[in-house]
Amino acid sequence: MKGRDTMRSLTCLLIILMISSCGVREEKATQREESLKKEYLQKGGEIVNLSQSELLKNVSIATKTGGPGYAIDFCNLRAMEIKDSLSRLNNCQIQRIALKYRNPLDKPQSKKEEDLLRQYQLTVQRGDSIKPEVYVLEDRIEYYQPIFINKGACLICHGVPGTQVTDETLEKIMARYPNDLATGFSMNDFRGAWKITFMK
Repeated sequence: MKGRDTMRSLTCLLIILMISSCGVREEKATQREESLKKEYLQKGGEIVNLSQSELLKNVSIATKTGGPGYAIDFCNLRAMEIKDSLSRLNNCQIQRIALKYRNPLDKPQSKKEEDLLRQYQLTVQRGDSIKPEVYVLEDRIEYYQPIFINKGACLICHGVPGTQVTDETLEKIMARYPNDLATGFSMNDFRGAWKITFMK
């Protein structure tokens, strides 16, 4: 009888230890994920700031050099080169995604991305703010940061056709991007999101 009781006690103790061990592992995994999120929130934000600054600087120079039409040509030919160069420099993949995209490469590539953009849009419509987000996945880490129309110069190519966007500029846009969806915006409108992918 005592032997059985001892065996039961040992079995119970073993089960308790196993459950406790699982709990500790789960807690450590959660802490690790939170640590990664914090790290990549900062890293992603820095890369977005650098990318945005570089693109805006070059678009501004192109606009001053040859007007909106020249800037559209620049965006068509050079913006991707700048993103690719910064991607290599920072060992990541830099993308922009939008529901109302101009370049077809900026179209959401998955239902997850499309749902995320729609959720951002609804959040903005409710008057709530959107913060950058980090997703820790099995083989990669994804950083998303919303993009807003926050400079008047953006409306030269993304504003309302016939008012901010001249007929000449619109003609140039349609020549480069026949399926363009990226006009009709106003100041502070939600435009899309930066997506930075870091492979583990």
